Amino acid sequence: MKRLKALFILMSILIVTCSCDLQPTGNKTERNNNKTGLKNISKADFIVGFSHTLDRGSELAIYKDDGSVEDSIMIKDGINLSTSSYNKDDTFFSSNRSNNHFMINNKTGRIKKFNDKSLSKATEDEGAFFINTSENYVLHDINVGYTDSGLQGELVYWKDDKQKKNQIKLDGEIVSAQVLDNKIYAITSDEENMSVISINPKTNKQEKKASIPNKTVYFTDDKDAFQTFDERTFMLAINDNVNEKEASKILLIDKETLKTKKEVVMENGFIPTKLKRINDEIVAVSYNGKVSFFDENLNKKKSFKYYAGNSEMLLNDIKFDDSNMYVLIKGFDMQKENILGEITSYDLKSGKKVNTTPLKAKKEWEIARFELLHNE
Repeated sequence: MKRLKALFILMSILIVTCSCDLQPTGNKTERNNNKTGLKNISKADFIVGFSHTLDRGSELAIYKDDGSVEDSIMIKDGINLSTSSYNKDDTFFSSNRSNNHFMINNKTGRIKKFNDKSLSKATEDEGAFFINTSENYVLHDINVGYTDSGLQGELVYWKDDKQKKNQIKLDGEIVSAQVLDNKIYAITSDEENMSVISINPKTNKQEKKASIPNKTVYFTDDKDAFQTFDERTFMLAINDNVNEKEASKILLIDKETLKTKKEVVMENGFIPTKLKRINDEIVAVSYNGKVSFFDENLNKKKSFKYYAGNSEMLLNDIKFDDSNMYVLIKGFDMQKENILGEITSYDLKSGKKVNTTPLKAKKEWEIARFELLHNE
């Protein structure tokens, strides 16, 4: 009898423990239902991940473009959700300080936590610099750090319709990756150099590697600085992050040889951190509040300014669709009605402001990242 009683107590503890990962918000009835997803996600326009830089705990919330909150949920394990990505099936948020990342089903709103362990025995909870969706793949890195062989990272990737994951060690930190013609292309960097690497997913082996001409001072600031330019070429935005004196550049990299075939110098003060190809135009965003548009020869066509925040509101994230640019700025302090930030959309043709969506939150979070929910 004592043994049965002890077993019952143990099972009760396990049930309570397993129920505490996702901390639901809402009324008392919802809290007792062990909520594991976001309701009405098909009606929402944005999904936002809020988190802290060092402290565990985060919030996922979905909004309509008028600012109404369709649903939100507190997550115990989320920490420094610094990047996100979206495909037709799921939305992803990755942690920069933990291997616990999150996948949200775009139809059901169900949240799944996944944790990909490092191949290195010397590290346990490294976090990721990026997560990305490209063609039909999901890719993220594991920030292994310094090893006996030098600075290393690992690339984890899988097809979004399959559960099997592949993993490969690469020299340097992996800061971004794209898939083109069923091959993976990754950008890596160490304290002085940058490289582009091609990987064959069928063999899970590195095929080619080429240096990027960075003069030991040029590096990338965002995973979206590396994008597909056309079926034979990639584009990469690099900035002088060491001396902050050299003009920024956009490089064109050949898919087959991995060599840089063109360098375009940006005007003084324009620091591109995100690139996007929309039809026959290249859009480059500088975090100081300017957007520039280039033709297919990278000749500048036009530009416009956007509001990038001030001493009280900081720029956190930028996303695009075919017609608009969306800018998320977040305050340090909660405003009236629990508003912590806003998403403002700008028409890409005119540069005019289209709409502003206020973002209500449960806490004064330090970081906010978001994705557009392309619901019909």
